Amino acid sequence: MTLDLAQRGIYGFSTSENLRFADLDANGHINNGSFIELLENARVSYLRTIVRSGLPRFRLVIGRIEADFKRQMFFPGTATACARIIEAHDRKCVIGQGLFDGEGNCTAVQKVIMVSLNEETHRSTPFDPVVRAALDRLAASADGLPT
Repeated sequence: MTLDLAQRGIYGFSTSENLRFADLDANGHINNGSFIELLENARVSYLRTIVRSGLPRFRLVIGRIEADFKRQMFFPGTATACARIIEAHDRKCVIGQGLFDGEGNCTAVQKVIMVSLNEETHRSTPFDPVVRAALDRLAASADGLPT
């Protein structure tokens, strides 16, 4: 299933943040680093509250981040950052994300490859079958939430 990460309707999970004066760059826009930070907050919250819920312990690390900046944001304002699983594989999953301004315009999209990590060896390891099945269900769902 191919998803358009710029479409708000594919995300069942989001966080809302007030944009800060400290987030401005020299041009008076919210800086790119703040975009990434807002998306990180949503991704971590999604992983903690939705993905890990009721599953055996597993560790993830970022293997790759690919971000596309689509539109400027300005202070003062709000932003909504969204996250969902879009793919699951033996040793990694892909989280799709969208960032939307206070008017609902998509300002950035991001794909993050999260790699399953063995805590003792610090090497990539296959997901537990129960975890993999849960990731597959989240990726297949309409909104990235449990069905």
